[in-house]
Amino acid sequence: MNSSICEIPITPYKEIDNGTDNHSYTRSFNDIPESQSKQHGKFDVHLSIRPTSATPVPYSIIPETTPDMIDNSISLRSSSNSNHKTQPGSNGSGPYERQLSLLDPMSDRVSTILVWQNLTVQIREDKKKEAFQRMKSYKTFVPKRKCLLHNISGAITGGIWAVMGPSGSGKSTLLNTLACRLDVNTVVEGEMRLNGAPYDNAELKRIAGYVMQDDLLNGYLTVEETLMYTAKLRLPRAFTDKQRKERVEDVMTDLGLSHVYNVIVGTPLKKGISGGERKRVCVGMQLLNRPQLLFLDEPTSGLDSVTALDLLRTFHVLAHGKSQEKAVTIVCSIHQPQSKIFDLFDSLILLKAGNVIYQGSRKQAMEVFRAAGFPCPLYTNPADHLLDVITPPKSNSMGGGNTISLKQQAAIDSALINAQSPVDIDLNMGVDKRLVQMNDVQPHPTWIKQVQVLLQRNFQEQIRQSKVIIISLIQTILIAVLIGTVFLNIGNAQSSIVRRGPVLFFCAVNQGIFGALMVINSFPVERALTLRERASGTYFASAYFTAKIIADTLVQLPVPIIFSCIVYFLVGFHYTTAKFFIFTLFMLLCSIASTSLALMVSAICKTTDMSVTVLPMALEVSRLFGGFFLAPSRLPKYFAWLDVLSYVKYTYVGTSLNELRGLNLTCTKADRDRNSCIENGEIIIRELGLDYINIIGCIGALLAFIIICRSIAFLGVRFLKN
Repeated sequence: MNSSICEIPITPYKEIDNGTDNHSYTRSFNDIPESQSKQHGKFDVHLSIRPTSATPVPYSIIPETTPDMIDNSISLRSSSNSNHKTQPGSNGSGPYERQLSLLDPMSDRVSTILVWQNLTVQIREDKKKEAFQRMKSYKTFVPKRKCLLHNISGAITGGIWAVMGPSGSGKSTLLNTLACRLDVNTVVEGEMRLNGAPYDNAELKRIAGYVMQDDLLNGYLTVEETLMYTAKLRLPRAFTDKQRKERVEDVMTDLGLSHVYNVIVGTPLKKGISGGERKRVCVGMQLLNRPQLLFLDEPTSGLDSVTALDLLRTFHVLAHGKSQEKAVTIVCSIHQPQSKIFDLFDSLILLKAGNVIYQGSRKQAMEVFRAAGFPCPLYTNPADHLLDVITPPKSNSMGGGNTISLKQQAAIDSALINAQSPVDIDLNMGVDKRLVQMNDVQPHPTWIKQVQVLLQRNFQEQIRQSKVIIISLIQTILIAVLIGTVFLNIGNAQSSIVRRGPVLFFCAVNQGIFGALMVINSFPVERALTLRERASGTYFASAYFTAKIIADTLVQLPVPIIFSCIVYFLVGFHYTTAKFFIFTLFMLLCSIASTSLALMVSAICKTTDMSVTVLPMALEVSRLFGGFFLAPSRLPKYFAWLDVLSYVKYTYVGTSLNELRGLNLTCTKADRDRNSCIENGEIIIRELGLDYINIIGCIGALLAFIIICRSIAFLGVRFLKN
């Protein structure tokens, strides 16, 4: 298209503060994305401004295109170049056809329409605290509510949307409300529709993705492994491994991650990929199943300007995808983007104190503010200008700057709202797309497949942390040798009686503590990541718990086995095969029982700090009522219930019965003269009252303890989310 020149006379605006002339216009007019500018050409426009010392001569600027300009551009290009090639996915109407249809709710490229009307969000006090206050003053009780969103309405109809506003304006609240991810103490009123029908979290997470502000990933997995495990868990069960791998490679290519595919994500102690690449991995995990809607909570936080711009350009390409199956509607909250990032958004929602100040096309925002009397000065970031207008300046006694009263700021907000046409919301918008939307949703992998994949991922992480396993084995060998040498070859003399009980009890206590400390940090460390993955519909809580328990147990098994092999023969217990295996079995059950207790404590307490505070008390109670310090025959009846809950007692009693039955002790002449000769272990069993239960009963009690503790741990993982 040939360049054309037009004269645009502009009358200077008067500044509100001092009445001086302001020769600013809506901004630099360079509002067309670079790719479109190259494709469709630019307009050379001479801007006629009243001569001043600052503007001696006219200069060329690039104005913002209007629909009329676009139509004329299409006509001119069609007539001047009949051999123009249409882009993929276009029906041949013209090069601007995709851009125009993208924001059209009736377009086939817009597969999901999200509408909300009269939406009010309030946060209340904790339920327990509120119930207590209600009981305390039943008649005069008034629930305390803090309103986060005030009766707002709107619609997301396609493209890439920016939710902007100052801190505390309700950006994240709006995203979390639309994504059904609010806290349990939040009260929501109003209507929300997805393609013309009410929806809940279970339905939304099948077609939508959510990328949180902080990046939570498995630090010991590589980029490709992270995406591949997610693909195995989230892609439809009909997909083959080859199709999953192709999808992962496709996503890595789209997001520019191919060059770091074999680099670990990284931990605070081990360097991995960069912050921008971590954010891309999080986005890629959500894009694997081709969502129709993608929420992003402040995706540029913590990134430098270059990385942030590169990331938003990637989002822009995704929202304006070349093929229908890759096009995704993106809604992201963002605080104050640079001008280049601001130009990449199609639409804008501007919030202030829970109210919508502006909603509509990003290109029209400057015109609305100009019509309200607040034009954007030249060379000023439009995002900064929008927030400067709606955010009153703070009083500063040192700077002496001008302040705006609340009444004046309310007048400004009213002028901005009055400069826009009223928002017309149709709750049935997109109802014709619902059938297609639900038909496209395919079932996720089965529960067994989820357990298999999660088990493989857990083992992969354990291998990357092999140093911990190696050190644990070394510690086990050292402590086993130490115990064995302290009680070396106790023999069958009368003196062995006072040594046999302590060594059996110490073995039970040692394996219990070792097992508990190995897993006390297991659930709290992974809690935030697990909750996020479950909220995205990646897997069931039961599948995660089962895989976690199996992986931890298999890694834990060598420790008690190695310990038993060293201690048993150094101490000189009964040299019979059956008794050795029974002793080893009790060490295994003791380790697993203590592990179950630690898992239960960590699942209920939720944090590592609270877990390490509560667990020592539980271990000490188990040790105190372990049957050694206070024999079962001498236990007060009012402590019987604590005695039942001690896994140490069942281990100690079981190993004692195993060792003492069939044990023949030797007596010297001096022992017989003192009438202190104990000829066999049965006498000791009766004296200590260990015969109230048998070996099978001890094994059954330990198994019941393990099952009960792990069941409670699962309930904690499943239901305790906050």
